[in-house]
Amino acid sequence: MRNLRLVSMMMGLLMSLCLGLHGQTLSLDTCLTLALEHNAAVKNAELSVEMAELVKKQAFTKYFPNVSGIALGYYALHPLVEYGVDDIDNATARQWLHNFYMEYGHALGIPESLSLAEKGMSVGATLMQPVFMGGQIAFGNKLASVGVEAAELQKELQQQEILLKTEQSYWLVVSLKAKLQTVVAALDFLDTLYRDVEGACNAGLLTRNELLKVSLKRTEMRSSLLRVQNGIQLAQRALCQMIGVLYDENVQLGDTIPAVMPTPESLYSDMDAAVFNRKETRLLQLQMEAARLQRKMVLGEALPHLMVGAGVAYGNLIFDDYSTNGLVFASLQVPLTGWWENAYKQKEAALKLQHARNDYEDLTEKMSLETNQAWNNLQERYAQMDLAEVTVAEADANLQTVSQNYHAGLASVSDLLEAQALYQQALDQQIDMRIDYRMAEVRYRQLVLK
Repeated sequence: MRNLRLVSMMMGLLMSLCLGLHGQTLSLDTCLTLALEHNAAVKNAELSVEMAELVKKQAFTKYFPNVSGIALGYYALHPLVEYGVDDIDNATARQWLHNFYMEYGHALGIPESLSLAEKGMSVGATLMQPVFMGGQIAFGNKLASVGVEAAELQKELQQQEILLKTEQSYWLVVSLKAKLQTVVAALDFLDTLYRDVEGACNAGLLTRNELLKVSLKRTEMRSSLLRVQNGIQLAQRALCQMIGVLYDENVQLGDTIPAVMPTPESLYSDMDAAVFNRKETRLLQLQMEAARLQRKMVLGEALPHLMVGAGVAYGNLIFDDYSTNGLVFASLQVPLTGWWENAYKQKEAALKLQHARNDYEDLTEKMSLETNQAWNNLQERYAQMDLAEVTVAEADANLQTVSQNYHAGLASVSDLLEAQALYQQALDQQIDMRIDYRMAEVRYRQLVLK
């Protein structure tokens, strides 16, 4: 798996270098794919999923015994246990033993006192198996599973957010390049008009004032051309950063603004079903589930805890001879004074659960409003796009009429410049309305198609 991931990353890097260095054509689908592969926010979301899975694995280990090893060694300045004849309380016995030791003790090699635990060492191991921990282990594992599902949903939501931002960046570049074409066309028109007016001025048919108007308009259009070019450069840099490729000013976009857009009616989806199926709704449900499990875990702290265990040791902690010993034991812990504190913890957990329920009700209602607003926005943008189409047709017809009148001597240069400006404004508005509808469509699809 790690090798496959490494190969995938290397292929993605090579693809990025090629795109960045050779100015290849980028389609929208390619940009969306690259964004999911290279965007830092998506990578962090994937790491969050891995961390949640590790937490789940950690919780699962609580079902198994806890085995630990121990080693102990000591050396005392004086024996920890020392007992001699003088330590006997009974005076008669003490005197008799004292006399016996004085007469026979040295000959028999009997020490005057016994000493124990002066030095020693021991090694061993213990095993503790939880039997009943108030349900904390079982509920902890369920809570960890909830955390994994929540992290996966967060990752999917992060991916959706990155896809939306990537598409916004992509269509911004497309719209700016479309506007660049209108500016270039307008500049060509003004250059031609300037030559015509200049010739007319030289022939005495028009005044220099008319030529100055065309010159000023041409200068203004050249400034607009520079602003659009700079805007394209910045937008392309933002897009390349979003998808994780090297910036290339010669990069080409393979998609253009669609001439025909789907109608809102063809995209409609039931509002209630859309909200119920959203990942955000499932996250709120998981939030309530997590609060419920945490409440049960708090209750488990106040219940008895039963554990069984076994131990084995080898050493000479007390006597000089090494020996092996073992034991089995059970531990039952019953919290008594902890009930007071736990009662407040349970009330706090109950309030957190109610908080999660309130969030669910409030946010699902807001999501319903959001979906309804997205639907209204989709309809409005579609209507505005239709109006922009009509405006362009009217502005084009007006420009043709004024142009014919100008060449027939029935319209002034100012009239022609104004007609051309209105036509360009209508074209720019048409581009904006198409892009706005496209983004409204993407947003609505994101909300209702889960």
